[in-house]
Amino acid sequence: MDANKFGCFVADRRKELNMTQKELAAKIHVTDKAVSRWERGLGFPDINTIKELADALNVSITELMTSEKADSEKTDAVVSDVIHVAKEDINERQKTILYSFAATTAFLSVLHVLLTIDWNSKGIGMYFEFPMIAVIPGIALILNGIIGFIRGRKIKGMIPIGLILVILPAVVSCTAYLICGIVNS
Repeated sequence: MDANKFGCFVADRRKELNMTQKELAAKIHVTDKAVSRWERGLGFPDINTIKELADALNVSITELMTSEKADSEKTDAVVSDVIHVAKEDINERQKTILYSFAATTAFLSVLHVLLTIDWNSKGIGMYFEFPMIAVIPGIALILNGIIGFIRGRKIKGMIPIGLILVILPAVVSCTAYLICGIVNS
């Protein structure tokens, strides 16, 4: 940072706001001699004073530290980019959670069906018990996807994954039941 450039910037902003050095000093709780020193390029404010000085001069901390007014279009573009990246990160995290949840639920559903098979010496038997462990979360995902769509929030894949979780247990159960019937014939 250039002390002279910083001092000119502070002096110009102070004058634009029609403040004296004494008034600026009172706002940020320093002496008017300190403000005079900064404006003459003989030093910088203490780090603890930077935010208060920026607020008093109606500039951002970045503008104060660079000693120039920021281009609002450039600043808006940077903020927009940061928001976009943050939203993408949130969406990726939500997808990871959704896919992990769906995979775990599907695995537990298949495991549930396999545990209903009675492996005995007379043959394979199966008592039919529908694995609600996947159906209930599937219905919840479908409803959440529909509500999110209505509200304008979109998590890609929520409704299709919900449908898969509702249909998968039926397909797995029926397949296992048919295999048991074929093996026992």
